[in-house]
Amino acid sequence: MLKVHNRISIPESNTSGMDSIDLCNDRSHFQSYHKNISYKYNSKGFRDNEWPKELSDVIWCVGDSFTVGIGQPFEETWPQMLQEKIGKRCLNIGEDGCSNDTMAMRVQEIHKLHNPKLIVIMWSYFSRRRMNNVNIPYDRQNFGQENDLKNFVKNFEMVNSLPINVIHLLIPNAFEDEKYLKETYENLLFVKQLDYARDGFHFDVKTSTGICDLIIKNTTLTNGLNNLYNKK
Repeated sequence: MLKVHNRISIPESNTSGMDSIDLCNDRSHFQSYHKNISYKYNSKGFRDNEWPKELSDVIWCVGDSFTVGIGQPFEETWPQMLQEKIGKRCLNIGEDGCSNDTMAMRVQEIHKLHNPKLIVIMWSYFSRRRMNNVNIPYDRQNFGQENDLKNFVKNFEMVNSLPINVIHLLIPNAFEDEKYLKETYENLLFVKQLDYARDGFHFDVKTSTGICDLIIKNTTLTNGLNNLYNKK
């Protein structure tokens, strides 16, 4: 689970998926974007530097293409910016098109293998599913809102049942009834999109900065993380 096989050993590229002139949301925005972007993947297939051998002192950042950082420079992805802000190695466990089912399975494996001190999950669209070991981007009408919510709650509660520290984020427009989610899940933090990456869809640097600030503000990271990572 802690690998993205179709990204292992692929050549470095300056485009990926929606971040291309043919697939982007806004061609004029794409063509006027001034920052250089390069996609390089480590030996596990994640858009990250190689992981350190010792994984007891890292923060695991689990998510989909918004965590990968499609359309933005690697150093401006939210895991990299969080790493810079708090001074702790943050591993980017993002995968394009990742379903919440897969994220929950990854969290279980991280817990089983690495006894993590902190995991940050950026949950994805509720309509996605994992079927036959593949992430499937179903249309929102395929299962219906009720079933989509039940599936998310199953994954959310499974993660919360583990004896680990978890920060829950949610991408914009992941589920239609956002008001219900806000009223029901107090520890679910809602990401606000403040700008757009080169593809005209994903996050750019202002949003990444806002995500880091949201994590820090809502989890008292100044004291909380210091306590977590300074325990002997």
